Amino acid sequence: MKWHSHAFAVVLMAAELGQPLARPALGATPPPARIAKGPYLTALSDSSVDVRFELDGPALATLDIAREGSQPRPPPRSFQDTAGAALHTFHATGLEPDAQYSYVVRVADAAVAKGRFTTASKPDSGATVTFLVYGDNRSDPASHLALVRALASTSSDFLVNTGDLVEDGASATDWQSFFDTEASLLCEHPIFACIGNHELYNDAAGANFARYFGFVDANLQPHPYGTVRIAGVRFFFLSGSRDWSSGEERRWVEGALAAADNEAGVTWRIAVVHHGPWSSGPHGPNASLVNARIPELLAAHKVDLVLSGHDHIYERGDAGTIKYIVSGGGGAPLYPLGPATATTRKAEAAHHFVEVVAKPDGIGIVAHREDGSIMDRCGFAKNGPWDCDRTQAVAKAPPAEAVASLPPSGGVPSSDRSFWGCGCQTPGHGASLRWVAWPFLLLALSGLAFVWRRPRRG
Repeated sequence: MKWHSHAFAVVLMAAELGQPLARPALGATPPPARIAKGPYLTALSDSSVDVRFELDGPALATLDIAREGSQPRPPPRSFQDTAGAALHTFHATGLEPDAQYSYVVRVADAAVAKGRFTTASKPDSGATVTFLVYGDNRSDPASHLALVRALASTSSDFLVNTGDLVEDGASATDWQSFFDTEASLLCEHPIFACIGNHELYNDAAGANFARYFGFVDANLQPHPYGTVRIAGVRFFFLSGSRDWSSGEERRWVEGALAAADNEAGVTWRIAVVHHGPWSSGPHGPNASLVNARIPELLAAHKVDLVLSGHDHIYERGDAGTIKYIVSGGGGAPLYPLGPATATTRKAEAAHHFVEVVAKPDGIGIVAHREDGSIMDRCGFAKNGPWDCDRTQAVAKAPPAEAVASLPPSGGVPSSDRSFWGCGCQTPGHGASLRWVAWPFLLLALSGLAFVWRRPRRG
């Protein structure tokens, strides 16, 4: 499947224009619309935020936002939607940086939801930025919910999701489950989400990601990728499930990276891609990225850290010029660990999230298991090694030629999804089990040998 950008445009245009309000029968009073998904916060900046929610039917809605903690308090501001759509995206602008706000969602003049948020610090503030990284939430609502509770109890400025939010991006039921599980978290914690292969099964899946989490450029054109600036950190959110040798996204990322090369006040550059260029998990490195020399491109433009998911493990590594973290333990079935690669520094199969603290003089990370215990704590200064690995030589990542012979990455076929807990077939990619199937095969062969050798009784 090729990504069709018009799918984003059609969906978001429908959301903007809304659907006509249904006319009740003569004399009947229509029931008030209720919130089905959200409210949730996206597109955070130092002066704005998007408040999104979806009703169970088309209706008019109002968003009231009030500044907190300032004296004298300015009067609340109201944003109104006169289109009467089911999905509402309120782009609240004119906010103060690093300020606390409360908001109320109203439908038919009745308050139906409320929440709080804090705007980002100004780009030139030099402020510390704290965010939480998690991903691959699908398949196990219980583990997903346990992680959500752990995330909510950890102080942060915003969330970064590495993709595969749902099992099937085309399924309305799966999206409802995601929003139900994360409702208490997302109403007060802004989120930036990376598109995963489970959001790219087909155009309907991609359109749903556009509907809920897509990035919009300066011309209001929607894309599955985008760039975000929070204080001194510049993020690049990429779609990993594509051919990276050429195309629209390749041209975009080259331009976005170049534009940030000398961006005033930017200390850190972080790329987020669902299937990253390095992993010791069963999916391994993303051959499309490596063969297209995307890691070299990122390094040439001073990217410091790559965040990814796809493999349902935690891994921290060093590729020589770029540090990386694999965080795919957000609720999906865990994968067994494979042999450590030359770039691996720490790996564990556990449901988890990663706390990242970006200061002007360094980045620190703490990997939290869902039970609250800590499995890794480390950090690095600009162009320096991981500070907890100083006694270990930093190995360079294998060159593109070393992985060119790998089968195209894409994981377990969708037909095997029920057994493996993963339907990871991605557009244009075949399936590759790598080493993960061998333990099961050897176990089966051992069982057959035992049966064959067992003495038979007459």
